[in-house]
Amino acid sequence: MKTTAEIEIKVSGAKVTDAVIMHDGICKITIEMVNAVSKVTEAENDDTFVWIEASKLSLNDEFIHYAPQTDKERELRTLLVEAIKSGELRDFKRPKYDPSMRDVIEIYYEHGKAPAVDKMYNWWNGAANRFKPEYNSRLGTRTEYVAFLGVLIKKLVENGWSVKEAWDAVCNDSIKLGHYWNSENTKHNFTKDDLEPTGSREICGFYDLANCRKILAKEKDGGFWLAGGDCQNSSNRCPLANFEYIDGGQCYGYLFAVGWIVLD
Repeated sequence: MKTTAEIEIKVSGAKVTDAVIMHDGICKITIEMVNAVSKVTEAENDDTFVWIEASKLSLNDEFIHYAPQTDKERELRTLLVEAIKSGELRDFKRPKYDPSMRDVIEIYYEHGKAPAVDKMYNWWNGAANRFKPEYNSRLGTRTEYVAFLGVLIKKLVENGWSVKEAWDAVCNDSIKLGHYWNSENTKHNFTKDDLEPTGSREICGFYDLANCRKILAKEKDGGFWLAGGDCQNSSNRCPLANFEYIDGGQCYGYLFAVGWIVLD
């Protein structure tokens, strides 16, 4: 009685086009290599990263003429005006989603995944630099994050919000813009189970604006900023325009924060 067995063969980056059984029982397999999409083409076609046209922010923009009503509004407007006046704002790309982690060193962006939290600053700095070095991938600076908030306010106004409502939502109480402790359908377990999957709570084409705080690039003096809010804080305590300066602490993991990676 003959014993038979089936073997399935898969070749990474190739496909089997022919298989012939030789006289001695050896199977001759012909494979065709499939050209991998280059990183450049992949990046150009990938809509996960969105252009932030920071260079188009202007002191003539309607939302800049708004008279701030609170200290937080005054702070953000001052930062925006300084950035615009510097003439150094450059366009950049930021992701739609918060990052997730595939293994101990690789990050990726995909809808419906667990955010890559609980990592220290130094880990994020290395992961950001390795992500897409051909596009100068890096942790975004505080100035770039401020520019994004300016672009977001403009988009909110373009989508029918009043200028006052947009400033208030970004600076004072971001309950309508992201996932907070006091948001609807929020869990209160004080664990990572409280986090929503990536791709949650879309606003103007962006997601995850407040599920996790954002770790920004190191300043010249060695400290760095945590921006925005997370699901463990209320929306008026840590709105999107909230900044917390971390002096040192680069070797500690942040349970509800992710790196804010940008590209050129």
